[in-house]
Amino acid sequence: MEKTGFTNGIDVGIKKLVDEKLVRHTCQFMKKGGNGMEPFGSGVFVLIHGEHFILTASHVAEVLEGDEELYVQVDHNRYIKIFGDINMTDMEKSKGVDLAYIKLAEELISPLQKPYIFLTIDKFRKHHNLLDASNYCVLGFPENNVKRENGQLKTGAAYYVTTPAKDNRYEYYNFSKEDCFILDMEGKGTNLFTGERSKVNTHFHGISGCGLWYLIVEQDPDTKEYFFDYRLIGIMTEYRRGKYFCLIGNRIYLIIEAWKVIEGYKFREIPITI
Repeated sequence: MEKTGFTNGIDVGIKKLVDEKLVRHTCQFMKKGGNGMEPFGSGVFVLIHGEHFILTASHVAEVLEGDEELYVQVDHNRYIKIFGDINMTDMEKSKGVDLAYIKLAEELISPLQKPYIFLTIDKFRKHHNLLDASNYCVLGFPENNVKRENGQLKTGAAYYVTTPAKDNRYEYYNFSKEDCFILDMEGKGTNLFTGERSKVNTHFHGISGCGLWYLIVEQDPDTKEYFFDYRLIGIMTEYRRGKYFCLIGNRIYLIIEAWKVIEGYKFREIPITI
């Protein structure tokens, strides 16, 4: 896990938040390969107006429109096939928007609710104005976090706490600030498990479709105790390693707007300054 700018006490609180909440909102998609199950992207479980969804990237979900199938692990040796109604952006026309949602079939809900937590709408935030601070967490399942023991596949999530990229990154890579978030991954970070500074992992294949989370860190002025909360503000879609090393995601408001049109949902929206 990479980060900059927090104290040890806050690091501990963030790790606890990730372990108990964020990772349980997040799934790893699998598909069948020559050696059994193989990693294929990430997703976020959400519950909206009584219906259950997985949010992900369109380039992940599009395999479901072909002959391939995607699976999610629900126990040590048990995977279930994901199916339901799929809506996704047309990558040839979307101008950098790479989003999809799967409205899950009802029979999938019970087994999924045991290991995972479906995120509710109160944990969403449009978040138009990014803070120049390390309050942004990307959590997904890189494809290289894989090993096989006694014939069983074992994978692991990775999370990164980082800062927003400068505006010139949007211009250089030709992304719209209205629709996208770009996060800076240059330089070194601090591993929260070892405390050592090292170069950031450059292998991000597999995290496409995972969540971009805004971390809320508050301190009681009297007790000095820290309190932690989180909001889903985006879905990660790709990374770039050219002139600037960046992670890129789409803003969550695009999913909300799609729900309004496609599903006919209505939302009570409260203006927020950040």
